[in-house]
Amino acid sequence: MNKSASRSLLMAAVSTASMLTVAIPVHAFEFKVSGQVNKAMVAADNGEDNDIGFVDSNGSNTRFRFTGSRDLDNGMEVGFNYEVALTNNLSTNFDINESDTGSTFLDVRKTEVFFSGGFGKVSFGKGDGAANGTSEVDLSGTQYLGGGSAHYYASGINFLDEDGNPLGTIGSKAYNNFDALSRNNRVRYDTPSFGGVVLSASLDNGKAMETAARYSTEFGDGGAFEVAIDYIDTKDLNANINQAGQRTFSGRFEEYGGSASVLLPGGLNFTGMYKDRSSDEGGPDGETYFGGIGYTLDKHHGQVGWGRSNDLANEGSEGNSYQVAYVYDWRDDIELYSSYRRLTLDNVNVGNSAVDAQDIDYIFIGTRFKFL
Repeated sequence: MNKSASRSLLMAAVSTASMLTVAIPVHAFEFKVSGQVNKAMVAADNGEDNDIGFVDSNGSNTRFRFTGSRDLDNGMEVGFNYEVALTNNLSTNFDINESDTGSTFLDVRKTEVFFSGGFGKVSFGKGDGAANGTSEVDLSGTQYLGGGSAHYYASGINFLDEDGNPLGTIGSKAYNNFDALSRNNRVRYDTPSFGGVVLSASLDNGKAMETAARYSTEFGDGGAFEVAIDYIDTKDLNANINQAGQRTFSGRFEEYGGSASVLLPGGLNFTGMYKDRSSDEGGPDGETYFGGIGYTLDKHHGQVGWGRSNDLANEGSEGNSYQVAYVYDWRDDIELYSSYRRLTLDNVNVGNSAVDAQDIDYIFIGTRFKFL
């Protein structure tokens, strides 16, 4: 992070701390428990065999959270967020004839406190990095529920060559939406909204830096537009460095790009995404795209989409996801969803030659129950 950005984050933290020293609470903490259960069935074919599995959808996995906040007499709000995913047989672990149905998944997603007011918001602890979600702007109503990135769902299925030998999984070789650094331990600052524009920056472990800009607005009778862009530099986040500063592995990468979506008043919507990553030795390289056309009518949401990742498996590789998704909002707290994908992977290096994998087809059907 450059010196000016470091000073800005430090000033925001010092300012927040100084205000807290003179603030007197006027209300008790408002405490809430919420969460969800998200279960799905996947039926897949890898060109050689097929299988079905009953899984927990990693698009938006089963989780529970505890949140609390209270107002201070100077107009500030302070609060906390504690969120844990605890489930079994995660959808990203599913593979044809190789699934571990007894696996348990535990992920402490968020353990953070925040301070907000006219100055914006400062968050401290484990939570969303400043750029998390910049690949996922989507107003179709299908994001995380069958729509969006192919690596959310049954991304552990292996591609096979013409002889049935595994070439790598969907998520590692064919498609990834490069959505920044997800959740991590960091300090994050978000500005107040200036005409719908919010700027964000975070400093993560390993001196990793994330920055993002977001804009949202509404128009007409039910129309909306959202866009998000990012720039990140992981610096030493993934490096192997001893206490003397001797580096044996870098793993550093930089990322830029973003996503945008527009929902027209009649329900038609369009979504697009582009991200690029470049790395030092050992880090991920490549670029990724997504485009979707959707339609929303009352409780019904549909989207047809195409995603592509170049150079994810190796330089010159091409992965594609052709997909259609549908979501029905049965109630505010119950959603039913289904999707179909065909995934392709070409130009994978095997020894001294490049091969094309057999296509993968899978259907993903599920439901999410939320306790609010």
